[in-house]
Amino acid sequence: MQQIISEIKSISPLLVRGACMTLALWISASAISLSVGMLSGILRSKKMYTPFISQLLDIITFIGRGIPFYVQLLIAYFVIPAILKINIPTFILAATSLGICSASYASQTVKGAINALPSGQWQAAQALGFSRWQTIRFIILPQAMTALLPALTSELDQTLKSTSIFASIGVLELTRASMNIISRTMNPVPVYLSIAVIYLLMSSILNIIGAYLEKQRRIPL
Repeated sequence: MQQIISEIKSISPLLVRGACMTLALWISASAISLSVGMLSGILRSKKMYTPFISQLLDIITFIGRGIPFYVQLLIAYFVIPAILKINIPTFILAATSLGICSASYASQTVKGAINALPSGQWQAAQALGFSRWQTIRFIILPQAMTALLPALTSELDQTLKSTSIFASIGVLELTRASMNIISRTMNPVPVYLSIAVIYLLMSSILNIIGAYLEKQRRIPL
C-alpha cells in the first residue's frame, strides 16, 4: 500500500495537468452542447416549428444521435481537415465534435420538456399579448427547466466521461496522460486507481451542483 501511495505522489503532477485539460475540454464542449442544444430544442418544439429550419435540425439531430461519437470524432479529425485543406487545432476539433454530439441529445431533451407542457400555457400567453419568443423566455422555459435539470445534468456527466475518448487522437487529457505514465513506469495499478478517483470526484461535484439546482427550482407542495 505504501508503495502505491508513493507512486501516486510521483505521478500526481502529470495527472493534474491531464485533469486540467479534461476540464477545459469538458467546459468548452458543455458550452456548445447547452447553447446549441437549447436553441435547437426550442426550434424543434411543436409551437416553434417552422418547415425548413426545424426539419433541417431534425435531420442534424438524427445524425448526431445515430452515429457513435467515436466515429464522429474520427470524421472531425481526419475527414474535415482533408476536405477543407486546412489545419484545425486538435483542441478545437475535439471540443466542437463532442459539443455538437452532446447537443443532439440535449436538443431532444429540451424538445420533449417543452412539448410536455400544457398547450393552455401558450394560449394564455397569446391572450396576454406575448410573442412566441417572449412566451418561450418568460413562461415556457422557466417551467420546463424543472424537468430539464436532471436530464441535462446527466448529459453533462456523460459528456465529461466522453472526454476520455480523445486519448485516441493524442489529446493529452486525463486518460492519455495516464497511458503515457504507464508506458514509462510499466505500473498500471496506481495510475488507473488515480484516474478512477479523479473522474469520480469530478462527476460527484457535477452531480452535487445539479442536485442543488434541482432543489432550488423544486416547487413546494
